[in-house]
Amino acid sequence: DKQPEAPADESKIPPLNPEDPLFGLTDEQIKESLSVFGKNEIVIPETPLWKLFLKQFLGFLPILIELAAIVSIAVQDYTDFGIILAMLVINACLGFHEEYKAKKSLDELSHQLESEVAVRRNGETLQLNVKELVPGDVVLLVGGTIVPADTQWIKGDTVSVDTAPLTGEPIPRKYPGDHGDIILSGTTVVAGECYGRVMRTGEHTEIGNAQKEIMADKTVSVVSVFQKKIMLVVQILVSVSFVLVIAVLLVQGLAYDGFKINVSQTILDALVILIASIPIALPLVLQVNMALGASHLATTYNAVVTSLPALQDIASMSMLCSDKTGTLTTANMSIITDQIFASDGFTAEEVILYGFLCSNADKKDDPIDRAIVSAFNDTGNSKDGYVQTEIIGFNPSVKRVVAFVKSGDKTLTIAKGLPAKILDTEAGAPDDHELQWKVDKINDHAFIKSVEATDTDLSSSGYKTIAIAVCEGNARELGDAAVWKFAGLLPMLDPPREDTPATIESLHHANISVKMITGDHANVGKETSRLIGLGTNVLPGEEMRNAPSETKNDIIWNADGFAAVLPSDKREIVLVLRNHFGLVTGMTGDGVNDAAALSAAQVGIAVAGATDAAKNAADLILTEEGLSPIYGAVLESRRIFARIKAYVVYRVAASIVLVLTLSIVIFVTSCAVDSLMIIILALLNDVSMIPVAYDNAKATTKPQLPVAKTLVLQSLFYGLVQAGLSLMFIFSMANNRDERFAIDLNGPNNEGCTGEARGFIWFHLVMVTELMIFSVRAPRFVLLSPPPSMYLAGSVLLTLILGGLLAGFLQMWTVPGGDIGWIILFNVASFLVVDLMKLQFRKMIGEEPGDVILSDELLTPTTRTETQKTVEKGERYRTHRESIVSVADRNHVVEVKSKSGLPAFFSLGGETMMDNGYVNVRKGVAGLAASSVVPSGTRRTKQVSSPY
Repeated sequence: DKQPEAPADESKIPPLNPEDPLFGLTDEQIKESLSVFGKNEIVIPETPLWKLFLKQFLGFLPILIELAAIVSIAVQDYTDFGIILAMLVINACLGFHEEYKAKKSLDELSHQLESEVAVRRNGETLQLNVKELVPGDVVLLVGGTIVPADTQWIKGDTVSVDTAPLTGEPIPRKYPGDHGDIILSGTTVVAGECYGRVMRTGEHTEIGNAQKEIMADKTVSVVSVFQKKIMLVVQILVSVSFVLVIAVLLVQGLAYDGFKINVSQTILDALVILIASIPIALPLVLQVNMALGASHLATTYNAVVTSLPALQDIASMSMLCSDKTGTLTTANMSIITDQIFASDGFTAEEVILYGFLCSNADKKDDPIDRAIVSAFNDTGNSKDGYVQTEIIGFNPSVKRVVAFVKSGDKTLTIAKGLPAKILDTEAGAPDDHELQWKVDKINDHAFIKSVEATDTDLSSSGYKTIAIAVCEGNARELGDAAVWKFAGLLPMLDPPREDTPATIESLHHANISVKMITGDHANVGKETSRLIGLGTNVLPGEEMRNAPSETKNDIIWNADGFAAVLPSDKREIVLVLRNHFGLVTGMTGDGVNDAAALSAAQVGIAVAGATDAAKNAADLILTEEGLSPIYGAVLESRRIFARIKAYVVYRVAASIVLVLTLSIVIFVTSCAVDSLMIIILALLNDVSMIPVAYDNAKATTKPQLPVAKTLVLQSLFYGLVQAGLSLMFIFSMANNRDERFAIDLNGPNNEGCTGEARGFIWFHLVMVTELMIFSVRAPRFVLLSPPPSMYLAGSVLLTLILGGLLAGFLQMWTVPGGDIGWIILFNVASFLVVDLMKLQFRKMIGEEPGDVILSDELLTPTTRTETQKTVEKGERYRTHRESIVSVADRNHVVEVKSKSGLPAFFSLGGETMMDNGYVNVRKGVAGLAASSVVPSGTRRTKQVSSPY
């Protein structure tokens, strides 16, 4: 499979079959071409494991610990240096192990995202992985396809191609045309369809050669604004801790003569407070949570995220705009032959024959062509005597297909598409199709009324209708003299999926409103909405387009859906919901016409069978049909961020407790807990909390909005309250009249606190920080919330047992059993009190989590009246208004950095777990456009993006 290093020799490319250019390669030619040119892929260099291990020692937080190690050895405290070094190595080993597992999981995801293309081989059409293409292959390129290799146009439409990934030009190029007939790999077919001959593959393509050079010295990372805010919080925490360290150093050194008695110990007493404040495991927990979550989404829910920050968007989603065909419905369309409407002068058999002649049997993934071809074959009629010579493929902006057919000495021009556009190509709005017409009976009001009435009756019964028109002669040559006759209507049934009503019910329960956006007739949309449990306020796209700007936003907000829409309508609806109303908005789609809206949504979702263009614009790619994987993805994403939020709040709060308690005790009494044991305490805190990534978190009915402000407020609440209670407890025990339980913070003759007092403070801090996680993670009162995972509970329990044994049996401490009992009793009581207080505090700052969703099973739908649907919609909309994100928090940024650059030293780290920054590098040339060539040092923002 190794890619040849020599340039592609075009003389060795197998020639086209002279008798049938679309015959494709034979098995022998395929084998020979593969041996000469190799597979159509670019070998992405693997990160060596030793680099992955060394990376654990880089970043803002590990460097702080390394500085502490340098200081400890500078003051010749070799014991503390050894413990700090061990702390670094243990964290590095744990980080390496978890990150390696996460990397393997993400590598598996990338394989699920590999694209396929229609290829002609041995006279047959096959769907093959783009990596299997070899020079000489004949491929079918249709709208929405990312061109998988440098391809020479052979036959078909003059295709419109988006070349922006290579040229930067915003206007699509025409092929064949002024730019030749070679369509370059990585570009996207916007409109039209054609057959092409593969000329260059892999690293021999233009984009492949450029990408190979870039990957050698650049890395692309998707940077979450939320991650940046977490890092900012940590930096502020460390900065405040540093100020306190300076204060402790001065108080110990000057007020308590530490600089005279023992300079090195005074420095270490201050330094360990800084160490205690550093959440060294924070990057690891964030990385592992998201990577494992992404893997779980793919394996359990058949939903693959294209970049890890997309998980934040999914967890925060409030509004979902859904395409109808193939998502809400099966897309297994069938022609209802006994309902075919034939116009005067035509029979039903002729209508379906003309529909067949205007279809492409090679487009096996096109539900309409597939249905028409299948229906024609079922009739048993013959197409003998008819030869399709040219076809102008479907374009979502013109909504029709035109074919030229030879029948003996005659030529027929046949059109199929949206009924309004077949009757009059200027219906709705003029378009740029090369052929324009009005049918010959366009001014016969009785005829037009009859067609429209039939179309309305069919659509009201849930049928999608395809209109057929015929022109005798070559309409392109006839021009204005062409006479088009309306042949009839083909009714197609596309029933809702079995799980769609239950999925809609479940999404509504999770406070995600669904708006249906379809290109079908409004009556079809209303009937489908009624069947699946949505409201039936489905408006024609034209009504929205023509509405005054001051009322358009309200129309979009209040509607249950839109029908007969243009691609620009879909994008506008998404942008209004996202930008005007401030909601995290999702959009499902499968075609090139959906790509702009998918890109504009914070959560672009490409459904199963989507085109490359749709996948390229998406944040979530479904590998199973229907909407139900989206519901599973929402629940899992909310669980992931429940864990992340809980850990961030816990770790910042724990640092506040440790820093304030240790500092104030030193200020008041000069009692400093042994520096070695504080380092061990910090290590225990970090190691014992790694199982948070596997915690038994539950999704809630409200979207997860990890806003930095609320995280900081909650951290301050826990940190300040627990620090205050800790100081109250420690000083009250120091003044206990019962000498059996009193601790001595001053020591004999005020020479320093006793070992028993230091051990008492140490074990109390172990217990208060370890128990805190159970309160932070609980959405309700801790005893009424879902229990933690056995891994987390076991880890905390083992840490507490180890802490109690060290406090009670270390010779330098020997804390009495009675004192340990008081510590346990006080911490359990204060834990319950603080947990009750948290409920009111969360309510006060608007951070109530909502009800817990107990099961991942879809809810059973219930029949509701339109009034009941409207009332429930109003309740959801009230929740939506509580889930608005600020303008500043609606972007995530793609950064391109030099691999040798220093900024990696000062980040949270973890981006390199993803191939080139993305999960969706498909390891074939077609996937490279997803992260097109971006100059070093620049930033590219997705049109949509993460609110965090």
